[in-house]
Parts: sequence; C-alpha cells; structure tokens
Amino acid sequence: MSELSDQVGLFLEEKARNRRTVYYSDIVAHFGLPPMDGLWASHPLSRIFEFLDREDAMSNRPFRSAVVISKKRDMPGNGFFEALERFRGIQTSNEQQRLEAFRNERDATFGYPWTIQP
Repeated sequence: MSELSDQVGLFLEEKARNRRTVYYSDIVAHFGLPPMDGLWASHPLSRIFEFLDREDAMSNRPFRSAVVISKKRDMPGNGFFEALERFRGIQTSNEQQRLEAFRNERDATFGYPWTIQP
C-alpha cells in the first residue's frame, strides 16, 4: 500500500516479538497521524490495518493488528473483529466471544516468528 503501512507493520511486529500491546493513540502519536476523532472509517489507520490484515490473512499469519488495543476497552475496536470475520471466518456475536477471539489472535501474534528487520 505505502511506505507508511510497511512502517506500521514493522512497528507492530516489534511489539509482537516483545509480547507487548500498544494503544491506538500511541501509534497515532508515534507516526504523526491525525488524532482519533471517532470516525474510524476515515482515519488513516483504518486503511493501514485493512491492508495489513489482508496481507497477514493471505500469508497465513496472525494479524499484526491484534497487538493494538483501545485504552477504554483494553482490546481492539470493532474493525478488528470485522476483519476476523471477513478474512478468517471468525464470528463474534457477544463480548465474551470477542474477548476470546482477541486473546487467541493476540497470543498467536505474540508467538509468531516475526523476522527482525535490519
């Protein structure tokens, strides 16, 4: 998609290798993106995560976006779960299913052998 998508992807891989999550707001600040104003579909991160999730699904990898969480909910936003359904066929119809799906994907992301970039 773009150099920025690649940079965000590498940033998330580093978080995953270190078994760390990161807040949406921290990514926004780190990459100098516009603040999150509640209009997710028009925010640059929405397109970046869509690209990364599609790339991960096509490469049979866990979603790098699984390490990105909301400060309010301590788990990803709705777009993450929509991507799980679209690309993996994982449906979550209640909060418990969402929490379980998030934890499974996050743990898979933490355990994946991400390549260290030079």
